[in-house]
Amino acid sequence: MTDYFVDGDDVLDNKLGIINQQVLKEIEQDIIAKKTAVLLTEDPTVFDFNFLIYIHKTLFEDIYSFAGKIRIVDIAKPKASAPFAYAKFIESEAERVFSELKSKKYLVGLDRQIFVEEIASLSAELNALHPFREGNGRTIRLFLILLADHASYLLDYSQVSSKELIKADRLAFEGDLKPLLVMYEKVTVETL
Repeated sequence: MTDYFVDGDDVLDNKLGIINQQVLKEIEQDIIAKKTAVLLTEDPTVFDFNFLIYIHKTLFEDIYSFAGKIRIVDIAKPKASAPFAYAKFIESEAERVFSELKSKKYLVGLDRQIFVEEIASLSAELNALHPFREGNGRTIRLFLILLADHASYLLDYSQVSSKELIKADRLAFEGDLKPLLVMYEKVTVETL
């Protein structure tokens, strides 16, 4: 499968046979909420690319056949200044990003300001990587929530609107990390 869509439509091909975008979105939200609750009970200690893939697979396995699979097509957001990472470079870029994260001890032991800078930078890197055909934002945010928890921080995304989050992600992708830093300053809570 390289096209990912239901024939002649812009609805993603799904295991549920849904051809209405709004219906798919509603059912997807319900399934993702339940799967997220389960994943939040886990206590991971290794935050590598395989773990990001595992999160994506868990969240979307009941909906899409491409759950947990690295995309094989190049994609870009509408009106984007550039595409996300080219499909052929996803694995090598992921290796670089996650190797750096491991060398930083998964952000454990950092004071709050340094943690905010590191989590914002990682968020921008993962967004630019965009390794999956769909569900990157939700997968990345859950990965970051679990990573933050491991590092004794809470990421409370309810402190910002989805519009603010999307805008900050877009600007970081275009090279302006400041709005993403401001956003993570708002959502990061120390838990120790």
